[in-house]
Amino acid sequence: MKKKYPIRAIKDIGKKTSDGVCVYSLDDKTFTYFNKGFLKILHTSEEEISENHHKVIDRLIKDDWEYASLHFANIRNKGKIKNVEFRLKFGSIEKFISLDAFLLNNGSLVATIIKDVTMAKHHTNYIVEFGARKDALLDMVAHNLSGPLNLTNSLLNAIDQLNKNQQFKKIDDYSRLIRESTQQCIEIINSFLNEEHSESERIFATHNLFEVNAKVKIVVERLKQFNKDKEFKIVSNKPEIMVSSDDVKFFQIIHNLLSNAVKFTAGKGKITVIINDHEDFFEVSVADNGIGIPDYLHPYIFQRNTPASREGLKGEKSIGMGLYIVKKLADMLRGTVSFQSQENPGSTFVVRLPKE
Repeated sequence: MKKKYPIRAIKDIGKKTSDGVCVYSLDDKTFTYFNKGFLKILHTSEEEISENHHKVIDRLIKDDWEYASLHFANIRNKGKIKNVEFRLKFGSIEKFISLDAFLLNNGSLVATIIKDVTMAKHHTNYIVEFGARKDALLDMVAHNLSGPLNLTNSLLNAIDQLNKNQQFKKIDDYSRLIRESTQQCIEIINSFLNEEHSESERIFATHNLFEVNAKVKIVVERLKQFNKDKEFKIVSNKPEIMVSSDDVKFFQIIHNLLSNAVKFTAGKGKITVIINDHEDFFEVSVADNGIGIPDYLHPYIFQRNTPASREGLKGEKSIGMGLYIVKKLADMLRGTVSFQSQENPGSTFVVRLPKE
């Protein structure tokens, strides 16, 4: 006599999770239970499954058939399969699915839990592609910069010799060549930075547990090393603020805001980061007493290739993408970014993000 499996336990799990949960009868070739998460992930309905449950399987991408079939066939021998990933096609939409399945009731039932891992998969693929692309770009930039920089070095050596011989006309000619060579290097770097900023829009958000104060401190300490003429201060209403968000994108947001503050704050200026923890969200404010933003530029601050881009106080070039990327990343993390600014008093940018 077959042992009766408590299906109620499976249903309780199905009610409490957004993952897909189902029970399939191998004897009757039908689904005996499925939850709302199962229907949502598979873009199906109770009616469709009742009429023809094979439609679900038909959505499996052909290239994944052999891999999935091999694992499904093993469930009778092993009694379970875990972390089997495959792709399903819904019109023009492709989903990555992770599946765990367990054999129950002496082999008559299969309990399955499916997860939509599409976003995580895209994120992983992006990181791999991004790393490979960055390596290629760095090689290209290094190669393209080495020529102009070696030329500049040679010209400087020649200028030293000409200066000793007081051949000032030649110095003027070499100075012009150095300027042209340097401008070429700047254009190469700007092109690289523009490519990096453009790619930031395609990033997918993930969730990791991290401590906000520690992340902000890392960015501040790095910038302090190269901006010792400015005063940096961090103020937090709690000694530790743990959140579940994308730490890489949060790091990029804070770095961009602080870099902007540094760029438009004169020597002996002050940059303050204020971190406030609330019940469901947290805020990070980056305030400076720099040159501020004129009122007429306020509507354009977060635009792509914004006309509000300006040179920094030390002549730093801007490609008009930094704050645009901050806005895109904040949106991606289901948060907001706002600012207040006046000429001379300075600027304050506030990022508000959910804690999970």
